[in-house]
Amino acid sequence: MDLNDMPFLLLGALASAKDESVASLDDMIAKGKGLAEGTRSKAKATVQDKKLDATVRELVKKGKEDSAELVDAVGKAVRDTLNSLGIVTKADIKNVEKRLDDLEKKISAKPAKKPAPKKAAGKKAAAKKPAAKKKAQSGKKAAAKKKA
Repeated sequence: MDLNDMPFLLLGALASAKDESVASLDDMIAKGKGLAEGTRSKAKATVQDKKLDATVRELVKKGKEDSAELVDAVGKAVRDTLNSLGIVTKADIKNVEKRLDDLEKKISAKPAKKPAPKKAAGKKAAAKKPAAKKKAQSGKKAAAKKKA
């Protein structure tokens, strides 16, 4: 190798390093773009999954609400039918049992009452005697009218 060739050697080495570095840079850019696209698609998939999850939750919630409304409507229709037919329900029996228990408590809470003292017999008898006379008198009048 000549000394005169030395600058050409350096230029060749620089050109070759430049080519390799450019190729390396192009590879890095391509890899970066690939990662960015992958990240974007993952991000889009994540957003779509979140939207799907929210939609599913909303549908489940609405389904539960509609189900509860349906159960209430059916229950009301059954209660109305039972009431119109006069059929006794468990709730009716429970109400009667409660009232009976309350009455039993009231009765057991009150002390046994002594019979009220009797009023004077003369007053009652006097009150009843005039009524008896009127009936007897009206009976005599009716008999007298029949004879006449």
